[in-house]
Amino acid sequence: MQGYADLQPPPHPIQHIAAIAPPALISALTKEASKRGVTLEDANVFLPPTRQYNEAEIRQAMAARGIDGVLVVNVTGDTGVQQQYAGTIADTSYSGTSSGSAMVMGNMIYGNGMSSGTATTTTTPVYRYRRAVAFQARLSDPQTSRKFWVSSGQTKSGGLLFMGDATSASDAASAIFNDLQTKGLIGVSGA
Repeated sequence: MQGYADLQPPPHPIQHIAAIAPPALISALTKEASKRGVTLEDANVFLPPTRQYNEAEIRQAMAARGIDGVLVVNVTGDTGVQQQYAGTIADTSYSGTSSGSAMVMGNMIYGNGMSSGTATTTTTPVYRYRRAVAFQARLSDPQTSRKFWVSSGQTKSGGLLFMGDATSASDAASAIFNDLQTKGLIGVSGA
């Protein structure tokens, strides 16, 4: 992820964020914010998307809740889970009887034998999975709409296991809050 903080930071570290993001991401953002001592609320809870709000209504609702930062996250691309064939595992079991004889003459061994039974082979195809999700995020002042921080990033994952939405959301939320914290934009005042 690549994030850029404004050269003029907020007057104090952001402590209470209203988030506007896809529903699958809100839970992950809330958990990441909490780890850093920051409160995060889903803006759709106190400004439900049931109607249009004017700027004064939005600013008033934010001020009434003590919101000092608005985080907007947009998913800009998702490859979905892509599957790639990685080979086949074969497992063979044999059950049966065998008999035979051998005779040594000088430095040569002569033998004959017979075997009867059943061999069973099971094959299992193996697949690798990968997924990439691109996103853009910004943190701004709820009263002036001035941007404190903008970023774009991508989460990538792969392997033998399925990577679902929760993994992508957790990775994106972690990247966002790591960058915000590194740049000193969030936290508890005086910390």
